[in-house]
Amino acid sequence: MMRLGITGMACVTLAWLGLCATAALAAEADPCADAVTTLAMRECLGKAYKTADADLNAVWKQVMASVGTADYLPAKERKAWNDELLESQRAWIKFKEHDCEAVGYEWWGGSGASGAIMSCLLEHTEARTKDLRARYLDR
Repeated sequence: MMRLGITGMACVTLAWLGLCATAALAAEADPCADAVTTLAMRECLGKAYKTADADLNAVWKQVMASVGTADYLPAKERKAWNDELLESQRAWIKFKEHDCEAVGYEWWGGSGASGAIMSCLLEHTEARTKDLRARYLDR
């Protein structure tokens, strides 16, 4: 999924109203482009986020398994690597949650706030999954 920032989310919202001249761009960037109501958009984003989170969890398990089998490192260093990765994942989760909650304030009082938050969570999760795959699994 392409990153939908505030401009992308605004375009999607405006496209619902028929006001966005680049509705095709919004449809290309958003897998939920067929959603025509705020509720439908939230439901679609919620399902996409749930799928992305499951994918991240599966990749995370593979990453941790690869660290456990890194036989070129002594056991002490493998444990330290494991601990660092675990701590970095915890910090990433905290960052994702706070960063996306902050997005809600950009939409203060608007019906798009929860969709923007969900979109943020989805984007961060997909990016983290891509990063972990590239760093640890696609070698």
